[in-house]
Amino acid sequence: MPHGSLGPGTSMARHTARQLERAADFLELKPQTKIRAPILPDVKQDRGIRIFVTLKDDRMRAYQAPIVEVVELTPEDWKPLQYPDQQRVIDASLLKPWLSQVYPGGMMERTNLRTKKVYAIKNVAGKLTLAAAGVDNKNRYALLRGTVRLTDEGEDDFSFEGVLELVLTYDIAGPEVKTLRGVFDGIYPRHDRMHHRTRNLPLEAAFESRPE
Repeated sequence: MPHGSLGPGTSMARHTARQLERAADFLELKPQTKIRAPILPDVKQDRGIRIFVTLKDDRMRAYQAPIVEVVELTPEDWKPLQYPDQQRVIDASLLKPWLSQVYPGGMMERTNLRTKKVYAIKNVAGKLTLAAAGVDNKNRYALLRGTVRLTDEGEDDFSFEGVLELVLTYDIAGPEVKTLRGVFDGIYPRHDRMHHRTRNLPLEAAFESRPE
């Protein structure tokens, strides 16, 4: 491998992979394995929601790979999202079973200093507006919008917030949710111990109902 620096913006993993590719060319080796498509987690029994969460941290590139979680939901969990004959306001806490998964996963979580246990989301707060959004030959549609604040289990009441926007579909006659898709666009404040300041990092999530 060449001596010297890896070059700007080059990680050790990327540098190593590049050198292995060069070595394979020199030895006239051909790859023997096929690239496998990733297998995403999915619901096992009833219905649920799959969540993709990404923290746009340019210093910790690993966070930019999405964390994928699946939450199975009961019929009671879906009831707050039934079709709105009239516009209504929904308390975000009713959606806690799956909104509580919107936090940075992976390394360097906020943890309890004594037990080293990762803090889970304790509270989900906010007022969300659910309103009808048109109809076609097969479905009725509704939009759910609003700001959500999430607070974890830490003793300092650490919290962060973002805007939630969902598109829901329903059968022409029934009030039950048929499909759900949407996004969360928020800011996650991370304390930089080295420079004694807080960096506000974009935290994004995408949601899809499963199965569809």
